[in-house]
Amino acid sequence: MRATVAVVTAPGHPTLLTQSRYLVRHVADYWREHDVAFELTTDPSNAPVADLAWQHLDATSVDPAYRRLLARYPVTINGKALDISKRIVASHLVLPGDDWRGPVIIKTNRNFGGRAEDWIHRWRVLHHPWLHALQDALPTRLSGRIDPATYPIHTSKAGVPNWVWNDRRFVVQRFIAERQGELYGIRRLFVLGDREFAYLAYGPKPIVQGDDNGEWTRLRELPDALRRFRSEIGLDCGKIDYCEVDGELVVYDVNPAVSADGPEDLDLQRQIVAELTPGLETFLRAAGR
Repeated sequence: MRATVAVVTAPGHPTLLTQSRYLVRHVADYWREHDVAFELTTDPSNAPVADLAWQHLDATSVDPAYRRLLARYPVTINGKALDISKRIVASHLVLPGDDWRGPVIIKTNRNFGGRAEDWIHRWRVLHHPWLHALQDALPTRLSGRIDPATYPIHTSKAGVPNWVWNDRRFVVQRFIAERQGELYGIRRLFVLGDREFAYLAYGPKPIVQGDDNGEWTRLRELPDALRRFRSEIGLDCGKIDYCEVDGELVVYDVNPAVSADGPEDLDLQRQIVAELTPGLETFLRAAGR
């Protein structure tokens, strides 16, 4: 056996390596054929013997117990990308006293519309979809959740409800988007080690989702500021949503526990998977394997 990778994930993801849409499943499928084993652990007190670890908790902030577990391994993928809250990773945030007079968008500080922590609980009853649906049905002010596809957009910060400014569960960001006629653009950078795959896509709605964009164009040139940002947040594997407007980099979102974009077997997904999966070699070399 060349090496073993301990994949550290949340209790709600027991089929991460076999049935999920996550990129890690594709990476594991590829590298098993190259004599690399993958061991899944959801318990922070259980540290499988492995040459390296992969932090794949899909949470906004990694719990201290899991941080201690990850520290036991000599090499950890995303061992530094431990907090992806919007206040840390999103650029161009707006405060009440700022002089920004353009449009703004209200987002949750937690990832995925405030839902990123839904699957980290150890108690199975808290994973039930009905419970999550009930939370989603509550008013935003109570639930602290917003569907990411419907983050509210206002023509100015004057339209932001007063309570939002005082609620740490939410952030306000300048709404800056690339445009092509009536379409809105988004750029996405996928990374794994020294491998990169970036593309630009347009959609008819102000918030362009990864699964519903139509035509896309691969980006071969990336701004230096984007690579510096990736280094600063310690993103070894994952995705950065961003745009470039008037030569300025605007970061929307970061996610280390990333899915390969698009429905299963879509051409875009196949290309992302094919480009990124060899990137595990970066970490095998670092572990001396």
